[in-house]
Formats: sequence, structure tokens, C-alpha cells
Amino acid sequence: MDWPWLRRLRRLVLGEPSNEQLIRTAPTRAVAEIWVNLLGDHGIPARAIPALPASFMGDGMSHRLVVRAEHADEAEQILRALWDVSHP
Repeated sequence: MDWPWLRRLRRLVLGEPSNEQLIRTAPTRAVAEIWVNLLGDHGIPARAIPALPASFMGDGMSHRLVVRAEHADEAEQILRALWDVSHP
């Protein structure tokens, strides 16, 4: 489901930049860091955001992977080609 009003509210409350786009949700912080490094190796700046912003960054917590909107398609292609193929 895509709820634009929820994205706008989240940006208003949490200050998430509007030029960033969520591309995936990693099951753990370790996986999110691997994805951030993988995209960084390909010249795409990315960052992982914990599912609960006010919580500790525990490794067992899911993390959202965000990139600049202009890099979203390329980042998803890289993750699909290099991560999804090796981790069915």
C-alpha cells in the first residue's frame, strides 16, 4: 500500500528528507550495513534507518534502506543482481 499522506506526515514529524526514497527493509542491522556498503561500493550513497527511530539500534531490529530518489532504480537493480541472487 502506498499512502502519500503517511509519508508526508512522517517527513513532517521525523524530518526525513523528501529527496530520499525507501527501497527495501532489511531484517537486521547487519544486513542493512551490508547493503549500505554494497551500494557505496557502486557510488550510491545510502543509509539505514531503524524501524523505531527512538529506540536503540539493536542488531535484531529491522532497518529501512533509503537512497536519494534519483538513485532508487539503480540501487534496487544492484541489490537484486548482487544480493537477491546469492541469498534466495
